[in-house]
Amino acid sequence: MDGVHDMGGMHGFGEVPCRPGQEPVHDEWEGRVMVMARVVMTGTTIDHFRHTIEQMPPDEYLATRYYGRWLWAIERMAAEQGLLDGSGHPDPLPRPKGEPAAPRRFADGERVRVSNPVTPMHTRVPRYVRNHEGTVVTRSCAWSHPTEAAESGRHGPSEHVYAVEFDAEELFGPGADHRVVVDVWESDLQPAT
Repeated sequence: MDGVHDMGGMHGFGEVPCRPGQEPVHDEWEGRVMVMARVVMTGTTIDHFRHTIEQMPPDEYLATRYYGRWLWAIERMAAEQGLLDGSGHPDPLPRPKGEPAAPRRFADGERVRVSNPVTPMHTRVPRYVRNHEGTVVTRSCAWSHPTEAAESGRHGPSEHVYAVEFDAEELFGPGADHRVVVDVWESDLQPAT
């Protein structure tokens, strides 16, 4: 989804503080949210969870901490699954199985261009790599496409996922002196021009 929810590569939000040995939660309530997330995630996909978070109004999203966003989504998903009124419980969701039916389209070292998916649903194609060319480093895995899984809450057929490397200067402009590697689903890639 385009909008404030896709903050990757955006400027003006400051550094992401990472301290070795830091606890994954800062307050006790955040640990409880993690436990609640495990319950609702039993019956759906991570992409459906992320898509639910992306429904949060932009001003509220920006004013809310990470686990607050999770809690917002958990409340909606618990209602959706009938957990709040006792009318349901999440059925365990099987993981995608097996390899894709078709062989992989892109070889290691091949240049590819990332598409610009226009969808009101969740997408894992970060805005900052759309329409840019990169190089396939390797095939990362096989997994169901996130847009379909976001909409249905179920896994679709497995698809090849590639680790694609980009020159940061192409993505972020002059002075960027590093490389960025992003996992991209095969259907979101095309041969470089």
